[in-house]
Amino acid sequence: MNLSSRESEISLLLLKNPNGLGIADLMKNIHVSRRTIYRELSSLETSLAHLAISLTKEDGSYYLVGSKENLDELNSMLVQPNKQATISSVETRQSALACKLLTVNKITTIGALADEFEVSVSTITQDLKVIEGIFNDYQLDISRIKAKGIEIIGKESNVRRVISGILSSEINEYEFFEFLMNDTAIGSITTSQYFINLLDVDLVKQANEAIQSRIKTDFSNFSDSQLKQLIIILAVSAKRIEDKRVISHLNHIDQSNLFKYQHVAIELFNQFSETIRDRISLMELGFMAQQIQGMSFSISNNVLLDDYDLQLSYQVRSLIKQVSDSFGYDFKTDDTLFNDLMAHIGSALKRQISQLPEINNPVLKNVISNYPQLYERVKDSLKDVFDDRLPSSEAAYVLIHFASAFEQQRQDKIISALVVCANGIGTARVLKSRLKKTVPEISNYRVSRVAELSKLDLKQYDLILSTIFLPGFKYPYKVISPLLLQNEIREIKDYLNDQFGAIEVKRGLSISGKTNDPITKLNNLYDELSVSKKLLKHIEVKKIDNRDYNLQQTLLLLSRRLRPEFVSDADKVATALFQRMERAPVGLPNTGMGLVHTTNEAVIEPFFSIYELSNWIVIKGMDHKAMNLKRCFFMLAPREMNDFSADLMGGISSSIIDSESNLKVYQHGNTNELKELVSELFLDAIKQRDWK
Repeated sequence: MNLSSRESEISLLLLKNPNGLGIADLMKNIHVSRRTIYRELSSLETSLAHLAISLTKEDGSYYLVGSKENLDELNSMLVQPNKQATISSVETRQSALACKLLTVNKITTIGALADEFEVSVSTITQDLKVIEGIFNDYQLDISRIKAKGIEIIGKESNVRRVISGILSSEINEYEFFEFLMNDTAIGSITTSQYFINLLDVDLVKQANEAIQSRIKTDFSNFSDSQLKQLIIILAVSAKRIEDKRVISHLNHIDQSNLFKYQHVAIELFNQFSETIRDRISLMELGFMAQQIQGMSFSISNNVLLDDYDLQLSYQVRSLIKQVSDSFGYDFKTDDTLFNDLMAHIGSALKRQISQLPEINNPVLKNVISNYPQLYERVKDSLKDVFDDRLPSSEAAYVLIHFASAFEQQRQDKIISALVVCANGIGTARVLKSRLKKTVPEISNYRVSRVAELSKLDLKQYDLILSTIFLPGFKYPYKVISPLLLQNEIREIKDYLNDQFGAIEVKRGLSISGKTNDPITKLNNLYDELSVSKKLLKHIEVKKIDNRDYNLQQTLLLLSRRLRPEFVSDADKVATALFQRMERAPVGLPNTGMGLVHTTNEAVIEPFFSIYELSNWIVIKGMDHKAMNLKRCFFMLAPREMNDFSADLMGGISSSIIDSESNLKVYQHGNTNELKELVSELFLDAIKQRDWK
């Protein structure tokens, strides 16, 4: 019996998942359309009948049914070591072709490539055009040598990055770690297995052992995907070094930042053979250190700390605002989205010198296809805010964060329902009570008589239920019985699920904190209110005469004003502020404003105010261009500060570009307007403190 490549792939997946797989699972694993899956299943059903194995569907899942002997025979047939996979998609073939070109040690002809991949010469030529665009992003050229063939020209470091990137994209994490648990190479039925077999088995095993030996000390926070990627790039590097293809030049090496990662790289390479160890140079260590550093990125979430990336914060806020405005959906209040984007984009910018390419990632393609409009807005905004500093593939990853926030906000939506009842107030109350018990997804109810409908703003209701028919009523509604039958409850829930996705049931809010003791809760609340009130009391917009003063002198003038209540040593604070501004820009472009801030042991209490300078000072903006500082946001905090105080201070800085109205107040507002705005921020912060 001969199974097609896709039939073999489906059969192997079903054998590995005896409890069954749904259509969506098969689509995701095989990277084809729903129609193709149905066609392949129909064909497979006939093919398996020859082995007395049936393809059965139950509760939406497909699974194989047959005797153990017959299922074992099928498995044996599918995993023959010499059985070759037929590459089933154009993208996968292009990935395989790119790997072939990068790993072959000689000039090769287009004809030979066409024979190997069982396609025409014109198809290979077309594939090369696609691959060439990706190669160009990594300064790799496809050199065409007349009468001989083609070869790849470029830096060794870029060759490794592209090889590793392709393999990481094409290899499934589950199959990769399953392979690592075995002692031998595997058959090449699935796409993942095809690309796994392009790796040197022994070197992959050694790379895995080396990384596992330091998993607790250096890689404990790595995801499965990151571990897979690191194992692959370490194994690829070892193979290239073994083949005497070593790195002789490496740009962007910052020895001070890479030192600790170079130490890790030394320990990893020490696990390999002497032949490889003897060829390890500082360039090799630097390359591997860059890869580890890029995956180990972390960022401070406290705006006052010196390692907080204020410029990145401003850019991420700008990105969220642009996407919100262009997509018509408010993402600006989602703190989780902001923090996730800070970590993701910060990491992406940090590893841009070691970025691995994405040639064929079905997960990203699926997200893009599900959110095409949001993707276009994210892509355009990302390009505008970060000036092409991120690769084009990064837009799809950023899209995942926005799409997740979009879905989560839909799930968290407060659902409002209008109940039209013509059966009297008693029946209406019974119906409302039953709805609350049986459909808790609906948060707000209003019961209305028919005569009142014309006076209501019906657009504010997500669902309209009526106990009678409403001929000519222009809004969608659903007729229910006063008793609210089980099938009606089911239909209402299905409707809500279709419209809003899975809805989190909203429970009543209560002041809780981390204790059930009401006295402690009240004391905690009082403490937080006291901190907020004290910080708010000293907020002002004040004009400062800084004539004939440079930046350092102005910072000292402002610091001295805060003695002795907020600052114990003005010179020390002024020096810390100046050094902070020297390290990273603090100016908000096109505003005349700058966020001058630091934490220091000479600061006694948190402090924030705005100072209007009589004479502007030239500073660097977050767009790295010179700008005039006219309005100085002066923010200080002690070295040790509780989480709530840090949240308040961070809330002020992050609110600057949350909205046009906020920006207007910060840029032109007086003391009263500023205090009103900050008071609202503080109230929101207090409400969100452990109110669960």
